[in-house]
Amino acid sequence: MGFLQDNGLDPANIDAEAILRDFMKDMEAGLRGDPEGLAMLPSAFTLSNDVPRNVEVPAFDVGGTNIRSARVRFNAEGHPTVLNQLRGYMPGSRGPVDHETFYRTLCDVLAPNIRPGETLGYCFSYPADQDGKLLFWTKGIQAEAIVGSNVGLGLADALAARGIPGCRVRVLNDTVATLLAAIAHKDGASRAGNVGFILGTGTNTAYAERTANVTKNPGLPPDALVPINCESGSFIHFPRSLFDVRYEAESGNGRALWERCISGVNLGAIGTLILHGAAKEGLFTPGLRDNLLSRTFTNIELDDFCAGRRTEIIYCTAEEARAIRGLLLPLYERAAIFSAINISAAALASAHARGCREGVIRVNADGSTFWKTACVPFVDIVRKTVDKLIGPRGFSCELLQIDDAPLVGAALAAAH
Repeated sequence: MGFLQDNGLDPANIDAEAILRDFMKDMEAGLRGDPEGLAMLPSAFTLSNDVPRNVEVPAFDVGGTNIRSARVRFNAEGHPTVLNQLRGYMPGSRGPVDHETFYRTLCDVLAPNIRPGETLGYCFSYPADQDGKLLFWTKGIQAEAIVGSNVGLGLADALAARGIPGCRVRVLNDTVATLLAAIAHKDGASRAGNVGFILGTGTNTAYAERTANVTKNPGLPPDALVPINCESGSFIHFPRSLFDVRYEAESGNGRALWERCISGVNLGAIGTLILHGAAKEGLFTPGLRDNLLSRTFTNIELDDFCAGRRTEIIYCTAEEARAIRGLLLPLYERAAIFSAINISAAALASAHARGCREGVIRVNADGSTFWKTACVPFVDIVRKTVDKLIGPRGFSCELLQIDDAPLVGAALAAAH
């Protein structure tokens, strides 16, 4: 056994099939309203086959680190163009903010792109119920005054106070927006299923479920498909390493255990714990040991170092660098395998909701951790693992990267 294996982190020992089955059980439990399952939050609208044409609508994307506003124009063929994109930092991502500061920061970025009386697609990447009430923050956001309030009404009121009255706000999760962008991609060709998956600062998944299967919400329109925000980052039935347990004990709140193992904001922290633990075990020379123990690392720093892009991040010999990479690369391999399990669960649920037993499932993946991780062949590991999990069940995966998917999906919801 080695240091990582002794601490419970070994990608080779992951039983992906067993975790997939537990993931799907938790999704089904959430649709029933079982508190032991995932949140499985239905959207406030059901899906139609219509794609907007010859319209321009405002869209707002509130993510884990950044916020973006834009106007999205759909041409005569229904193809979207994102216009006048503006950016800012997510309030509460750099320290605590109060109610006034939170909405003032949002309006600073949104106001130039919305007009009085318009309907806004508000892509909100945090758990909110069907009425738009924020259940709790994830991704480390510190804005407690907003928890429990209706974020759509709060934004409309803030816009009115800013001199932009009468706006209607359609709140949807960022992963639901990513799902909508997949459904409307190009010619909207039919697939056995569609999935929106995000792996960036945080992680989440969305797919469309048959309303009859959402038994915890009996008032949904009959015989329709409703987008489901799975809140998959809160999955708990999977093996965690001692590093994960230590990380949760030091800085967690009992939520988002799955997210804390795979998303960008967390990989740097866990990687730091791995290096600190190895240093304390005497696996490095005294000089490197002291250097590592005096520092913390971000995900970007560790990824860049392990990919050989910025070797100056940790001054060490070539042999020591190989040892560091040997400790960190399995962390990223595990994140890719876990991501594939997550995608596969939603892909199969999506196909089953449509009554499909075989075919191609379209997955729109968004987020820098998914697409930009360079120290391991992250996307290739995801593809191979998804194929291994859903291939024997008669399905294959079409993996997409759609530009500005959260904004396009928010615009589609606004124009729905």
